[in-house]
Amino acid sequence: MALEEKYRVERAKWDALAPMDISASMLMPPTANLETYAQRSSLFVGVIEFLGNLRDERVLEYGCGLGELTTLLAKSGAKVTAFDLSPLSVQIAHRRAELNRVEAGVNLVIAAGEQLPFADESFGLVFGKAILHHQDVNVGWPDLYRVIKQGGRAVFIEPMGMNPILNLVRNQIPYPHKHPRGADRPLTYVEIRGWGGAFTQFLYREIQLLSMLERGLGFQKRIPQLRRLDALLLERLPWLRRYCRYVVMYFAK
Repeated sequence: MALEEKYRVERAKWDALAPMDISASMLMPPTANLETYAQRSSLFVGVIEFLGNLRDERVLEYGCGLGELTTLLAKSGAKVTAFDLSPLSVQIAHRRAELNRVEAGVNLVIAAGEQLPFADESFGLVFGKAILHHQDVNVGWPDLYRVIKQGGRAVFIEPMGMNPILNLVRNQIPYPHKHPRGADRPLTYVEIRGWGGAFTQFLYREIQLLSMLERGLGFQKRIPQLRRLDALLLERLPWLRRYCRYVVMYFAK
């Protein structure tokens, strides 16, 4: 799919999913920040440790959506620039930052990840959740590399696309909180390595094998036994890693 057509499809999808308004229910507790959020999420494996102290750091967030993580980054003390392709999503992200009184530390931009409107080496840290799989890796990785400072770091949490059963579920079977498919394509190892190939350091870790079943329960129930079994299987049978639901990617320039 050509980039402009992909942008049209994705913009329409996320504009349609954005709620018409938000309420005080989007207010966060005073102590909420990215670290407290990560402690409750099974996806943020090593993220906080790799990014380090966020206070006064210039952080770029890829694909901010409705701004939950944008606000959490700002509540962690970061100076956040965030972008999204969806104008309605950016509008709501701005309102969320206002509700939580961190708008002074947040700059929101409507943009595409393959065409970043930022100067070279603008950011010491970059973060994104479920955004790279919406982009063309061959067009997108040079801009990612370009905007990170020398010595800077980035972390992305992305869905993987090499489990045929999982792909069938994604494409055909309804489950709680499922978004409609747009032009996104979960990552293969070719794409994962394509994003990281130019960096001085690039590591990735596959996560959620059996524990992906929690997703089918609508995130309402955590099953520690599945997570412990995941850790055992992925260590002893590394060939199973390609069938995981998510990958965490760590970059250093």
